[in-house]
Amino acid sequence: MYVNSYACRSDSAGASEDFRAVRGTGTGRTQILAYHMIQSFAPSEVTPEQAMQIGEELCDRYLKGDYQYVIAVHNDKDHLHCHIIFNNTNLYNGLSFTTEHNQGRKSERAWAELREISDEICKEHGLSLIDPKGKGVSYLELLKQEEGKSWKEKLHVRIAEVMLYSRDFADFLKNCTSAGIEYVYTPKNKYKLKFKLSGDGQQRFTRAETLGEGFTVESITEQIAEIQEKLLAANVTPDMLIEPPKPVVPKTEPKPTQAVTAPTTPKQSAEPENTTETSETAKRKAAAEQVEKFFAARRARRQAQLDMLNASASKPAEPKPEPSAPTPQPTPTESKAPEKKEDVWAEIRGMRDCDKMIADLEAGGITSLDDLKGFFWNFKHPDDHTDELAKLRAKIEPIDKLIAMMEQHSQNYDIYKEYQERSAFTQKSFRKKNAAAIDAFEEADKYIAEHIKPYYIKGKMPKQNDLQAKSTKLKEKYNALLPEHNAFVTKRDTAHKYTRQVRNYLQNKEQQERNRQYQERKRSQQKKKDTLE
Repeated sequence: MYVNSYACRSDSAGASEDFRAVRGTGTGRTQILAYHMIQSFAPSEVTPEQAMQIGEELCDRYLKGDYQYVIAVHNDKDHLHCHIIFNNTNLYNGLSFTTEHNQGRKSERAWAELREISDEICKEHGLSLIDPKGKGVSYLELLKQEEGKSWKEKLHVRIAEVMLYSRDFADFLKNCTSAGIEYVYTPKNKYKLKFKLSGDGQQRFTRAETLGEGFTVESITEQIAEIQEKLLAANVTPDMLIEPPKPVVPKTEPKPTQAVTAPTTPKQSAEPENTTETSETAKRKAAAEQVEKFFAARRARRQAQLDMLNASASKPAEPKPEPSAPTPQPTPTESKAPEKKEDVWAEIRGMRDCDKMIADLEAGGITSLDDLKGFFWNFKHPDDHTDELAKLRAKIEPIDKLIAMMEQHSQNYDIYKEYQERSAFTQKSFRKKNAAAIDAFEEADKYIAEHIKPYYIKGKMPKQNDLQAKSTKLKEKYNALLPEHNAFVTKRDTAHKYTRQVRNYLQNKEQQERNRQYQERKRSQQKKKDTLE
């Protein structure tokens, strides 16, 4: 009863067919067919009619009329909720929702924007909201976590391991390099610390803040201090964590009559005779078990890196250090990992609002100043396929028109045949009753006769299937060029917002350098003249 749709039929079979028709005109680069949203309301807070109204408002604001959708209100639980399924392909430009809204360097992912819009609408209608308890995780990131391929999860684990055997924050940065973590530490910037895994599929650096509250500079420093205190209580120092572990002494088999009540975790020493432990002993035992777990997880990989770690340690031959107080905050000296590449925007770092401008350029696909310089002048860009796409459209449109006329010809053929077979006496009345079908047939027949000759195959008239295959092949070429061209258009439009001011800035810098060199030569000549005199 409460089902509605936009730009498609509302029944499942019809909507699926309509979605497929639009997907056929898209870029075809994504395996995602559609997205599913569920908007739930508190029990007895809305009526089904109100739920439908709010769900449609959400679709209008979120999808902005660019995507087909079907919406249904369900009452199979104690609270009403809307199910919304929308097509992943844009109705107008053929791009996917995934490409336009749910990937790249966008600061607000699609799921975050969806929740924000839904909360705004619910506030306007006086409905209750859910208080957020933390940052959410995108569906792609959740799938990667389940598959064990999430580089964020790998970063979490590896950084936590490095903190375990680091003495302070400066030592932590050194150990990151040997543990396969690239970093950029710039204490003067707003975002001080960035991380990236070496060779694990991570393409760009990620800010420490995006990994969670426990991975900022301040939090890492505090955690290292806490770890030092725990290791001190267990009589373990960071030097011991770098050395290879001692072999584990196997636990003796218990007697058959002995009741086993404790966990069977293997230990390095024999079981104590007295099972009653003091709080201090339990504390040391827990810390020692934590260290042993760390040894087991890292033994294979750390064994090959022992020499390098010992060489990079500041005082490898000294006895175990005794940390006396919490490690102070790192001094504000810029530190960079040796793997960091040179700054591709260095020439324009002195411009006003350069950070904001660079962020906008990178969001638009401009990755460096050299990339931006390619748009300074109106030269033909290799990714600009305007002419090729126009030529393909000029070929596709007449073929599609011819196919449509052939279908129109076929649909009205029976009526026109009956009209021809009638006597002259009855033809007039029959045509009057079937004027639309007869006119459509004659229109199609005339159009086919005038436009079919260029598509003849070995002197024979082509079939509709032949034309359809030719159209499909041309559309495949068109769709193959379209994503690259659309990316170029985005880059071009983004670049054109800043090309003039960047070009002027660079030209001014060059002029200032020429003036400086000129003044330097002039002073040198004057100095020679004075020396001669």
